Amino acid sequence: MNMNDVIGKITGKKKSEPVIGIDITNEAVIISQLRKTKNGIELEKLVSASTPQNAIRDGEIIDTGSVAQVIQELMEKNQIVATKALTTVSGQAVIIRTIQFPSMSPKELKEVVLHEAERYIPFAMEDVNVDFQILEEIEDEGINKVEVLLVAAQKQFINSYVETFVIAGLKLIGIDVASFAVARALSSVENGSLGSGEPIVLVLIRGETTDINVFQNGMPKFSRSIPIGSTTFIETIATNLSVSLEEAIQIFDKVVVPLAGQNVSDDQMVELASNEIRTTLRELTTEIQRSLDYYQSQGSERVQQLILCGRGAKIKNLDKHLSMNLGLDVEISNPISNIQFDEQKYSAEYLMDNAPVFVTSIGLAKRGVEEF
Repeated sequence: MNMNDVIGKITGKKKSEPVIGIDITNEAVIISQLRKTKNGIELEKLVSASTPQNAIRDGEIIDTGSVAQVIQELMEKNQIVATKALTTVSGQAVIIRTIQFPSMSPKELKEVVLHEAERYIPFAMEDVNVDFQILEEIEDEGINKVEVLLVAAQKQFINSYVETFVIAGLKLIGIDVASFAVARALSSVENGSLGSGEPIVLVLIRGETTDINVFQNGMPKFSRSIPIGSTTFIETIATNLSVSLEEAIQIFDKVVVPLAGQNVSDDQMVELASNEIRTTLRELTTEIQRSLDYYQSQGSERVQQLILCGRGAKIKNLDKHLSMNLGLDVEISNPISNIQFDEQKYSAEYLMDNAPVFVTSIGLAKRGVEEF
């Protein structure tokens, strides 16, 4: 399969047919549909359903049939009429590297990048799809260079998504990197590309992983994935409190990061859970700090702002905790501020409360209206 068909596709022919964004994790399937109006971009559809248990493992869709059924049921129930879709891969299923090469012709650059890719990809080349994009031309000590974004994904992961969409009766016209979809959702005409001027770090906490990405002037500068996600917190609660996974999910949605002098909750189980997640929270905070330390050790400009995304961003006080421990301005992602919506269909409170969870799907749908 040609990687250009599934990852890193930057341009496309304009189509009037809607292209929906479908974000799939081991926790939820989320579908977004946007449309262009004379006043901007408007939300048409935004729906979600739980992912069948054990259907996804380590980023790969194991039970393609059951996930496809969830997609079909969501579309039928909510009258979503579309035949084309975009989706994402994230976590350890995808390798992202930013590399510099001496300036050369496009043909030469392609040969060099694909040859050098072996140095950066910890898998056999025959087992991965590889693509690259030129980010910018730079001058380093009098030498003209190009900065290249290298993206690689294991074929077994890509194939599991392709198969799922075939079963669901949809044409998968592109597979994006989740953090890139988030960056698109958070960019706007008024505010420009993500990280305009100073670099910004996106921390996408969802499912089985957390993706840490630094963007500057809309371009990815650093990427790392760690095996700690919202599912990690939920499983910790289930194990340590001896409750079912379903109960742990309900408790997780109420947990609070304990801050000095603050009462966590009047609910005893929530208070216990809030204390049980301390170790996982400490590990997550440490890994974010390590990532930023490494990024800045390469001579990069200091990061001052962090944006929290994904289901993990809904943990109460997590933004305050990270701000205090990392010394950064921390905010929770809000893609809703960049789009219009009908308040008779979607309440502002509901959208704002779930904005960090919907951000990836909205970014995909935004690409759908802007590029296809």
